[in-house]
Amino acid sequence: MMHSASVRTAIWRDESLFLVEDIPAQVCGSCMEQYYDEETTETLRRLTEECFASLEPKRKIVVPVFSLEGQIPRRECPEEDEEA
Repeated sequence: MMHSASVRTAIWRDESLFLVEDIPAQVCGSCMEQYYDEETTETLRRLTEECFASLEPKRKIVVPVFSLEGQIPRRECPEEDEEA
């Protein structure tokens, strides 16, 4: 079942992270997938392309950055069969 909601999303542009709130969306009650209408999609595309230069941020937050480097053992790819 779809329902209207105001959602937020994180958008990466090069090395910059933008958090966008108050996005009108239709949300699937089963999987929580968010769907935007054409106007919303176009607005998000335009703002992302300009790195949100035309807007003043509503607020700023500090975001901790974590790394899984060294936390997960790397698996070696199996060697390909040389008889092919």
